[in-house]
Amino acid sequence: MTLAFSGLKIIDFTQVMAGPYASQLLAMLGADVIKIETPGQGDQLRDMLKAEETEQYGMSPAFMSTNVGKRSITLDLKHPMSREIIERLLRDADVMMENFKAGSIERLGFGYQDVKKINPSIVYCSLTGYGQQGPMRGAGAYDGAIQAASGMMSINGHAATGPTRTGFQSVDVPTAITAAFAISSALYRKLATGEGQYLDVSMLDTAISLMQGQYAHYMMSGVVSGLNGNNSPVGLPTQNVFPTADGYIQITALTEPIAAKVLRLIGCQAVLDDPATADNEGRQKHHDAVWQKMADALKTDSTAIWCEKLDAEGIPVAQIRDIPSVLQDPQLQHRAIIHSVAAPGGGSAEHRLVGAAFIADQDGPRADRPAPILGEHNAEVLAELGYGPAEIDAMDADGVFGS
Repeated sequence: MTLAFSGLKIIDFTQVMAGPYASQLLAMLGADVIKIETPGQGDQLRDMLKAEETEQYGMSPAFMSTNVGKRSITLDLKHPMSREIIERLLRDADVMMENFKAGSIERLGFGYQDVKKINPSIVYCSLTGYGQQGPMRGAGAYDGAIQAASGMMSINGHAATGPTRTGFQSVDVPTAITAAFAISSALYRKLATGEGQYLDVSMLDTAISLMQGQYAHYMMSGVVSGLNGNNSPVGLPTQNVFPTADGYIQITALTEPIAAKVLRLIGCQAVLDDPATADNEGRQKHHDAVWQKMADALKTDSTAIWCEKLDAEGIPVAQIRDIPSVLQDPQLQHRAIIHSVAAPGGGSAEHRLVGAAFIADQDGPRADRPAPILGEHNAEVLAELGYGPAEIDAMDADGVFGS
């Protein structure tokens, strides 16, 4: 078996979510990702959203789920010996990744121009909140801040309660996927040209790309999207979230025939008989009144019954589910999105984590090793660089890997 990135070496200085998840996607396709961490503390995500079940590993579930397949070494970047180690790592590396604030990595002596002198063909990827140029280049950024700054929160929420952020990393994860795609494209280009490339990946750019439809609509029409709650972006009451007798469902009925079929099936023929709401245009104008009639009708029966009836008629419908419910879905037995990963540090335990979101018929993404204990691979990686046991012990005693 040959995974897509088998034999590739990635030196990864990133932490928290976007950078680490990007390098994990590459690791799951065979890349050897060497994670450089701060002694004692490590990646910030190790201590975020902790759970009692993973305290023994010195890491949070979130860290475990974004660092599968990597090796960890700790280096005090202020120690003179660390520079020699990093240079040795970079000499035969294919990719370097970093997500320091713009300008910080240059002050450490490992900006792109510095690294290019060590390894002219390296693919170098910087991930930041706002990019490497412009007045915001050095600003710190986390997922929630970019949701606000990008306009994402201005179209997410209800008019009565104001803007809201998503309950998940709606910027970090797409930024990771963008970075993984950019790195993959640069590696493919390198096959043809032999040349490396500098990649500047911005969380802000990614967030805006996720809203490309809303941005295009405004730039062409001047109409600003507002807080629509669960309403359809096109303003149709037949595409919305509705309460049932025991939960909520999402119905997506956009075309005239499908919308009419929904209204008849749930007992709202009167909406079709009324000339004011007989078609989509009329129902848009009288959105709230039509939605209320539909909601009243759907409250008369259970979620399961309505999903069964609507699905039988080919109408797109889905139950609003929580995570435990989704994990019990038989559909997941046919997918590879949830996979079992060995516990960090060895042992017989296994943990279920979210993997890559695609299946390949051959050599698809997989987890060959768990997320690393902080500094777990110090000796292993340095031995590969040609350092002997006595040298490694001396560096350890001198604080290269931390006190």
